[in-house]
Amino acid sequence: MLDRNLKVLVVDDEEDSLEQIRGTIKSLGYNVITVSSGKEALRVLEESNDINIVLADLVMSEMNGIELVKEARRRGIRQKFIIITAYGEMDSYIEAMNLGVVDYINKPMNSEQLIRVISKVVENEK
Repeated sequence: MLDRNLKVLVVDDEEDSLEQIRGTIKSLGYNVITVSSGKEALRVLEESNDINIVLADLVMSEMNGIELVKEARRRGIRQKFIIITAYGEMDSYIEAMNLGVVDYINKPMNSEQLIRVISKVVENEK
């Protein structure tokens, strides 16, 4: 069972995807914040120390998911990151894992897959 106090930040510049993921997380009773850019995500992460997990899209304008993780780490932000993508490529997967991303999942993802990934992250924190 997931912690109901879990707070997830979802970063995606595609509104449909953002809403679908937000809806899945909210339907489970978890807290979710959504933003549409890496810059917004960094602002939220710097202002809030109670975010547990960041789900970030790989391909976004301005700042992609890998760049977001790099900049977050440079700023000392240590939350768990999960990269989501419709464009899974081995190079980006390897780079993400080398940066300490905890998972890398392909879109479209179903609710069960999202729940499994988040559960795994939470279990590994215990």
